[in-house]
Amino acid sequence: MKIITPGRKQNGWSKECICTGFGNGDGGCRAVLLVEQADLYKTYSHCRDETDEYTTFKCSACGVETDIKDVPYNIKGTLPSKEAWKKRHKPPATPAPSGGRII
Repeated sequence: MKIITPGRKQNGWSKECICTGFGNGDGGCRAVLLVEQADLYKTYSHCRDETDEYTTFKCSACGVETDIKDVPYNIKGTLPSKEAWKKRHKPPATPAPSGGRII
């Protein structure tokens, strides 16, 4: 095979997803999002002596979590826990009100 025109380098994994809240009580806003590997984290469900693992993202529009399927196995193995993901993705600090008047 010959390359006629080189394309862009593929960095990581991404997929177009819809915010549905699937697996988390539904209630998503239906925003269409380009979810990248850095947006994903592992969540767990525990029942009796069984634990199920899910691949989840948090919608940047409404904050609802959605579980997704069809994530490649080699990507799933590298995902952080929800707690570790939250530490890396702290929301920006809101500036404190100055108390001054706007003229």
